Amino acid sequence: MTHSPTDTTDTTDLHFAYASDPPDVERFDVKTLTPGELLGRPCAFAVIGQSHLVSAPALDYHEVCSCDPLPAAASQTTALDPGASGRVAFESDAVRAETTVRVEPLSAFPGSAGADAAFRFGPDAWTTVAVADDGAGYETYHTYPERDASVRTETTLTLTGADSTAPNPERERPAEGRR
Repeated sequence: MTHSPTDTTDTTDLHFAYASDPPDVERFDVKTLTPGELLGRPCAFAVIGQSHLVSAPALDYHEVCSCDPLPAAASQTTALDPGASGRVAFESDAVRAETTVRVEPLSAFPGSAGADAAFRFGPDAWTTVAVADDGAGYETYHTYPERDASVRTETTLTLTGADSTAPNPERERPAEGRR
């Protein structure tokens, strides 16, 4: 069953899927797409009709969070029950991701002002993505006003394998103001 993003009364779970290969973006209703960086590598943050998508091809990292079940082997589910929490982990050849999921009261949602990507589906119904100041992760919020709930995720990324010591040539540049 497909959920309308503005009517989530029958939504009981959030589904998280991770992959090294990019998802077929055409299958999603993309509301907003924002370029960014994670660990100094280019990425994209999208708010989709069912939740969000983070895609970082240079890190072999792609996350989809959706109200609808996801057809992925590395998929996990978190119930939208008050106080529920969970942990999700994923590792590719380039990066390890650890995500903490918490279901909090709607009042815990800080608003969209500090988000790098945001979309308002209706009154008090938001999905936001905010990149950490150090670029080593991101935080998302998904609000469900009809449930008086806000789902907060915090994802931390760590380089693994050869990427953990290799400099990113796109980020190397001479120090400014030094001789």
